[in-house]
Amino acid sequence: MTTDPTQNPNQPYDPGSSDQNQSYGSNQPYDPQSYGSAQSYGSAQSYGSAQSYESAPEVQGYGYQQSGYPPATQGGAYGQPYGALPEHPQGTTILVLGIVGLFVTICAPIAWYMGSKAQKEIAASGIRYANEQNINIGKILGMVLSILAIVGLALALVFVVIAVIAAIASSAG
Repeated sequence: MTTDPTQNPNQPYDPGSSDQNQSYGSNQPYDPQSYGSAQSYGSAQSYGSAQSYESAPEVQGYGYQQSGYPPATQGGAYGQPYGALPEHPQGTTILVLGIVGLFVTICAPIAWYMGSKAQKEIAASGIRYANEQNINIGKILGMVLSILAIVGLALALVFVVIAVIAAIASSAG
């Protein structure tokens, strides 16, 4: 004798009982009128009926569209999903300039400037972008590499001054 987990464990489970129309986990009998609509999944109007195509909305001169698909764009490709964020147009450029600044020093301050400008634009517009982290990383790389370049130039200048003073002192003496 088996027991139904939704029933009292002391009562035996009878698969042929009238409680067979119960939904899972409920103790009340199934009542189809309590669910609002009397139309069921097997009704005459289905997804492939002509009425569903006629009621589809018109999409910017492209004719009718089957529901469930995003609207087609001018190029024929589908647009971005609803939750996708746009990309800032300079995000990749700022990141690349920050990385190239390791090898070509002049690119580092450019990345710093462009990154600061892009972050100010983002803050002013309030729009979120998918590649904001690229902008931040490129700007930080530009800052660090620019500061290191300035420190390196200052040290080089100090060594040149010391070398000139040492050359003058050795020739005078």
